[in-house]
Amino acid sequence: MPYRERSVQREDYVPAYLSLISNALSWGGSRVFLRRFGVGINEWRVASALVNEPGSTAAQVGSMLGLNKSVVSRTIRILSERQFLVIDTTGGGRTLHLTEAGHELHDQLMDVALQRERLLLSGFTADEKVRLLDLLRRMYENVPAMNAYDPAG
Repeated sequence: MPYRERSVQREDYVPAYLSLISNALSWGGSRVFLRRFGVGINEWRVASALVNEPGSTAAQVGSMLGLNKSVVSRTIRILSERQFLVIDTTGGGRTLHLTEAGHELHDQLMDVALQRERLLLSGFTADEKVRLLDLLRRMYENVPAMNAYDPAG
């Protein structure tokens, strides 16, 4: 007999599936990106963010991606050293821009990322993808309340 009668069952616990899928996306993506392009998943995320929001600061990128400052800083350093990114300090700020090589890298990574998404959603209809994205967005909107929860407080 189990020690506790009550336990979280993975099959019925949404955070478990989200974690499993997130880990598989990150680890699998990094493995493919490193082998094929010499960069990891964080470089892909930052490059993608800068294509969507060119001229962002490191803090803005971190906020967009939900990454901590040290991860963003290390990733920016890697992309800059490999000449995929430039840091513009004119005007007193530190805005980030992909170089032409950075845009080319992004486009190659995007092709792989979109194919991985297609494989992940194999068997889903277009309507199911729209519905899934709606549910995930709604779930994401609940994150602040979830993180504010403190049973001791």
